Amino acid sequence: MSIEIIGSNIRLARLFNGLSLAELGEKLDKSKQYLSRIETGVEPVSASLEQALVEHLDILPEFLRKVDPMPLTEEQCHFRKQLTTKVALRQYARARGEMLKRLVCVLDEYLELPEYNISEVDPISAESIERGAEACRIAWGLGWGPISNVIRVAENAGAIVMQVSGLANEVDAVSFATRRPVIALNNKGRSACRARFGVAHEIGHFALHIGVLTGDRLTETQANRFASAFLLPRASFLSESHRALRGTRINWDYMSELKLRWGVSKAALLYRGRQLGVFTDDQVRAGYITLNRHGEAVEEREDVFMPVERPEVVNDGLRVMTNELGVPLAAVARKMCVQPRLLNELLGNSLQTNGTNVVNFLGAM
Repeated sequence: MSIEIIGSNIRLARLFNGLSLAELGEKLDKSKQYLSRIETGVEPVSASLEQALVEHLDILPEFLRKVDPMPLTEEQCHFRKQLTTKVALRQYARARGEMLKRLVCVLDEYLELPEYNISEVDPISAESIERGAEACRIAWGLGWGPISNVIRVAENAGAIVMQVSGLANEVDAVSFATRRPVIALNNKGRSACRARFGVAHEIGHFALHIGVLTGDRLTETQANRFASAFLLPRASFLSESHRALRGTRINWDYMSELKLRWGVSKAALLYRGRQLGVFTDDQVRAGYITLNRHGEAVEEREDVFMPVERPEVVNDGLRVMTNELGVPLAAVARKMCVQPRLLNELLGNSLQTNGTNVVNFLGAM
């Protein structure tokens, strides 16, 4: 007795490939209405259509029949601007998250990855969020100075970080609160500062918003507060902020020094300074205007001097599996029930290396 094809698996593969029903229908010479009925299980899938789906979507036949016991829910997907990001872009990102989750399941099967170690924090107030960020620093032995590599900190805490393509331009990162949480970074040339803040923001979602639908003003503000407190601990920031003003004006030379030291943007320094009472609302508003006037609204002039951090767990893990365990990428793709081409597309530019002074857990293997 053959196992029936699951329509939602067709939809997942289609969305991962960035195809609408109409676009897939054009490739298969089928109407989008027919394919919609296929995906909802109303119509059966013929053998010829199954073969065509396998060829065009870069999957194996087993992919179409595999039951996912823990599919991603809306509450597990932390999008910035959830309410305003286009549905198609959210669906595409979610499909990427599903495939990343399946890759991570294979890694977990072969490797001893770090245990998940991000404690839940009740976002009842700004003070509770501050204390939650400080507790993470204490638990992870980071001290109160600048963090040399935020991505590695997240990975050592049990999250998986990867760079992906296709995210909406205004989204720096999106995360998926699965059993092994995944942070997907936008690979469209983000500055080191924006990437670092984006990772800290997603760590904040893991700590603050388990089981909570995010993307609204409240949850985004809470995650930003966590990221600010995590990257710029209040005691340390306040002790160094005495030169941030020259009279009543922003001291931009010193702000540049702070940026390079702490690895955050000048915009983030203004944001944090307002939170802690270093800057007034008027001073922060004037600061943002100055940044815009000098063309630094998105990229700031010091960004070229800051090294871009790269995810390492997937890269190093796959290298260990290939070189030491004899499990090549083709075998990983088979475990995921996909073609190697799809796995290569998923990995993209993530197979890179980076070195900093935060301990890499795979380095000792």
